[in-house]
Amino acid sequence: MAIKNTDELSLILQQYQLDYYTKGNALKVHNILTDVLPIIEFKSENCSSDFHKRHVELKKIEDLPDLNEYSEKFAQNLLKLLLIINNCKFSTKVN
Repeated sequence: MAIKNTDELSLILQQYQLDYYTKGNALKVHNILTDVLPIIEFKSENCSSDFHKRHVELKKIEDLPDLNEYSEKFAQNLLKLLLIINNCKFSTKVN
């Protein structure tokens, strides 16, 4: 899946906001973000740091045995990631 810009990425991630309780969704979001990470341009080092922290957290969330804790942490991290992504853009540089 070739994601063209941050608007498209946001729309894809918003679909996961419809179901916080399905195990596996946190890992799916983690994988999507891993794919686009090299082309995201953050507005500040603080945004970059927070994004990376929450990106790593998604993988840890997947291992939580309690479904309520899973859904709560997944919801919190996904919302914060969406807010960060809305303030970023994709690089136009070609490697």
